[in-house]
Amino acid sequence: MTTRKASTIAAGLLASTLFVVSPVLMAGNQSSHHGDGQYGDQRNITELCENLREGKGHFNKTERQAEMIKRREAMAERLKLTEEQRGIWNEIHGERRQKHEKRMGKWQDKMKKRCAESQK
Repeated sequence: MTTRKASTIAAGLLASTLFVVSPVLMAGNQSSHHGDGQYGDQRNITELCENLREGKGHFNKTERQAEMIKRREAMAERLKLTEEQRGIWNEIHGERRQKHEKRMGKWQDKMKKRCAESQK
């Protein structure tokens, strides 16, 4: 009877300790899991503005497009697509690229405004 009582008390203490500690652990610094900052590896604004002016990183269209084309070709090879299927495949990705470029243009406009404001 005493062993059962001790086990019940120990289980209750363990469960209550876990409930008390878990919010503290969840509210801690998330950078250990997702890079620096609250939203992951988020660069500071000055570095982003420099990259925008120099055309590096996310702003280097030719390099990024070359990588994407290489990945899509590798995927098409793995899927063993026929010529007709490759045509459809290329159309789909062309549409996606256009949508992406439109979004990227809006984002770059926002970044240009933000960089202009931060320099003042």
